[in-house]
Amino acid sequence: MRYGIQLTRAIVVATVLLASVPAFAWKFELGENTNLNIDYLLQVQAQFQEKSAPNKTDYSKDFFIRRSRILLFGDLWKGISFFMETEQANFGKAGNWDVSFFVQDAFMSFKAHDAFIVDVGMILLPFSRANIQGAIGLNAMDYHTGVIRFVDGSHKVWRDAGLQLRGYANEKKFAYRLGVFNGAQNMGLMKDANGVVMNDDAGKSALSSNPEDWPRFTGRVSYDILGVDAGFFPKGIYFASEPILTVGAGFDYQPGAVMDTASILDQNKKVTTVGKVRYSAAATADVFLDIPFGKDKDHEIVVQGAFFWYDHGNELKWASGASSVVASKNSGIGVLGEVGYRYSFIEPVLCVDYFNGKQAKQDLLAVRGGLNFWIRKHGANIKTEFGAQKTGDLSSAPWIKTFTTQAQLFF
Repeated sequence: MRYGIQLTRAIVVATVLLASVPAFAWKFELGENTNLNIDYLLQVQAQFQEKSAPNKTDYSKDFFIRRSRILLFGDLWKGISFFMETEQANFGKAGNWDVSFFVQDAFMSFKAHDAFIVDVGMILLPFSRANIQGAIGLNAMDYHTGVIRFVDGSHKVWRDAGLQLRGYANEKKFAYRLGVFNGAQNMGLMKDANGVVMNDDAGKSALSSNPEDWPRFTGRVSYDILGVDAGFFPKGIYFASEPILTVGAGFDYQPGAVMDTASILDQNKKVTTVGKVRYSAAATADVFLDIPFGKDKDHEIVVQGAFFWYDHGNELKWASGASSVVASKNSGIGVLGEVGYRYSFIEPVLCVDYFNGKQAKQDLLAVRGGLNFWIRKHGANIKTEFGAQKTGDLSSAPWIKTFTTQAQLFF
């Protein structure tokens, strides 16, 4: 009861504060065709999760900073722009105040034409609409992380360093992104029963990814059947005045990124048979629909869905001190669904994630239902959400329940 009272008070105070904050950003004109923009994102959460207290039995009761980001972006000259964003996620969650502060995005863009733009730097992988959405503009409280999967060691929060070509055509209804990135490099692919990378007698990984240092290729195309959905970071809800309907498809491929067969070591850890690596591959298709209606467009139905297919090679599975080679826990198929109905500033949202792993008993099912209060749209809002998730063998795995409230401020 005491925690419920505290949470209620926090929501009331946050609502008053957020409603009083103007939605603006700082823009500095530094010269002809040269400017600098400064934005800030703050998301604060109160979260109560089943069996997540230190005793692994009771609910956790956490108050923490979900995201704290500084955004710097602007133009250096005609056709030359940049974007940089910092991140400090889950600051203070479970009493952890040692969360790193790092640069999450950092890239330059050179625009020759709407149909031909080159980005270089640390860039969001252009795989699916679900993973390139900006955290600021999400409709659900957070991403569908259970079904968005990249090869271990091949990314930093879904970003990778490389070069990306992108552009628009047909009045920006058609969009493409095609990138060449580092991907997985020299990652230990064989792990013991404790999850520690297995080394040989020389102290080197018994089998490492990408020995020939092949790059990764990732891309996405989309077409706007209705309206325009052309932003670099698509939104989960647009508070639109006209309907938007977008369909898209993407892929992710890298040679030598994952394990095919394991190396064999003798009792002295000397490699007697060298294992093999092979490609990783993934494909996705997605749809997004945003329909406003009513006299003042104060009603809005928002729907998005996506299908995912992953082939992330093989891994070692341990039982009774012996190992066997099985499909990676991240190989399989996944789907996500998200639907919301907004009336004025209130919107209930329902999300479902499902993953069917190629490895036995590596499945996932997550259901989340929430209520959003759009005080100043994406500039200031409060979201509440109740979720339940089970992983592993879905026929016997227990549901783990979570209740979360989030206040967002963006200016």
